[in-house]
Amino acid sequence: MKDYVICIDASVDIDQKYIEDNNVVIIPMKYVLGETERLMENRLSDRELQDFYNSMRAGEMTHTSQITPYFYQQVFQREASLGRDILYLSLSSGLSSTYASALTAAEEIEEQFEGLKIEVVDSLAATGGMGLLLMMAVRARQGGVSLSDNAQALRGAAGKVCHWFLVDDLKYLRRGGRISAATAVAGTVLNIKPILKIADDGTLISIAKKRGLSKASLFLTDCYKNAVDKELSNDVIVAHADNISEAEAVRDRVLSINPEANVQICGLSPVIGAHTGPGMLAVIHWGDRNCV
Repeated sequence: MKDYVICIDASVDIDQKYIEDNNVVIIPMKYVLGETERLMENRLSDRELQDFYNSMRAGEMTHTSQITPYFYQQVFQREASLGRDILYLSLSSGLSSTYASALTAAEEIEEQFEGLKIEVVDSLAATGGMGLLLMMAVRARQGGVSLSDNAQALRGAAGKVCHWFLVDDLKYLRRGGRISAATAVAGTVLNIKPILKIADDGTLISIAKKRGLSKASLFLTDCYKNAVDKELSNDVIVAHADNISEAEAVRDRVLSINPEANVQICGLSPVIGAHTGPGMLAVIHWGDRNCV
């Protein structure tokens, strides 16, 4: 079987050591903090993430910019020149144009290299959801699963990744156009925390509103309890935007529900955090994403 490399967007949230140990190739992504555009080629350290979210709290504006097909062409061409086929997991097509850009790039690079195969997989996921799919892809490759079969299995599994998010500060949803200014002001006064999920089409939708961080956080673990499918996997990723104490509390509650859960706590990358703001918290696992 021809060797193949696994590539994934820099927006994935998973331990950096896992990426390095399994020779995963990161596709760089851009974010802007203040007046400075930055290229994220690897996961930021905990200290760098803390500095990023503190800058947001201090009023620095943030946004992201889309990766063009040229970025993908560069990475795919480099890997193809090493004689390797490519499996690429993209950020959800419902949240970004990265999937479409990667398809364009893959088609062009396949034409340049005879016999090259590039499988582009829409994760329909973000942050730790991409991390769960990455672990699935790595395990399959280690088990000798072919490129095509691995990609097919990932596409079939994408809809079984559950993402339950809470947003701590409504102004970031307002800036992104997801809620009105009036809703943001009223929600802030009432200490409302929106709960969101990633739907079947890979878009982000609101599913509930809770008053106060504590009730919102408890709701996330209720979602986990109702949706988890232990037969699929016990892997869980708790992602947070500089909210480690609440992330640890969520981890402990998940373990009380499922003592066999393999829970990783990961800082949220700036690519997603630029849109959700500091304090965001997510529980991400395998199960029924439509139970809530």
